[in-house]
Amino acid sequence: MKVLYSLGLMCFLTLISLNAPEAIAATLARVRIGYPSPSANFYPLFATKEANLFEKYGFEPEMIYIQGVQLIAVHVAGQLDFSSVSGLVFLQASVEGSDLILLASSNDSQPMKLMVHSGITGPKELKGKTVAVTRFGSLTDLLLRPVLKNWGLEPQKDVTLLQIGRLPDMVTAIAQRKVDGGVISFPNSLQAEKLGIKTLLDFADSGLDIPSTTVVASRKYSNSHREVVLRFLKAYIEGTHRLLTDRELGIRALRKYGGVNDRELLATTYDLFTSRYTKKIPKINPKAVETALSLLAESNPKARGRKAEEFMDASFMDELESTGFIKSVWP
Repeated sequence: MKVLYSLGLMCFLTLISLNAPEAIAATLARVRIGYPSPSANFYPLFATKEANLFEKYGFEPEMIYIQGVQLIAVHVAGQLDFSSVSGLVFLQASVEGSDLILLASSNDSQPMKLMVHSGITGPKELKGKTVAVTRFGSLTDLLLRPVLKNWGLEPQKDVTLLQIGRLPDMVTAIAQRKVDGGVISFPNSLQAEKLGIKTLLDFADSGLDIPSTTVVASRKYSNSHREVVLRFLKAYIEGTHRLLTDRELGIRALRKYGGVNDRELLATTYDLFTSRYTKKIPKINPKAVETALSLLAESNPKARGRKAEEFMDASFMDELESTGFIKSVWP
């Protein structure tokens, strides 16, 4: 009898062990994560996904690529749980009354360049020319307009702005002189340089801190799912650590989600972003948010006089710091 009991118990335990992966998978919570570009700007998100860290913290992640400013509309409509997006694009919607709130920021500089064909030698020569952006209202558009005004050029009057959805298509259009210039991010800017397209302005050298790689969610979601947000940020922080310490994983992540296959280009982009742009700890910089609001206020009166604290919730990152989680990742 005891033998039969033991055999039955062993069989039962064996069945449990065989079905454990399925049982664990069934308990994972689906989370929808939006991103607006295959750009290396969103490297921390790509690395987190590639390292399977969302699964580690109990999520079944669905990565959703929605180009440019359309991502915000989809998120506001409730079709996304989290988004990684430019702070300028997110703030543009928030000053208009959207429910989105800033939770973390991985990069407070702008790894974008205003690039032009070789026939243009200075800003004044842009008058009467055509400059491409991805979409009106996108980061490329929001960065370009105040720069043109500072150069004494009125957008759509002195300089024609043209929407070209994909950055690789923008590079091709400049190379073929179908447009005179465009706002381009890495790694596409490296490809542009190989084609003889030159940099007229490097936004990273502008001296302005502006959150360019953020994590956002709706206020309603973050308030009602605090534990979920904390777990998401734990995965994201660990993913950033893996990005900065595991070169091969970082390169693999950009190849998969950035659509870049050139090994030299991938290596150059990885080295640049991990050494110059990506912060070890994605804490929010209120001054960078204020700078972004000031930039938006030049064209949108609703951004004037607004405070950074209205658009951010630092309590999540503060809790992860006070409880020792961040120190456990970055001793």
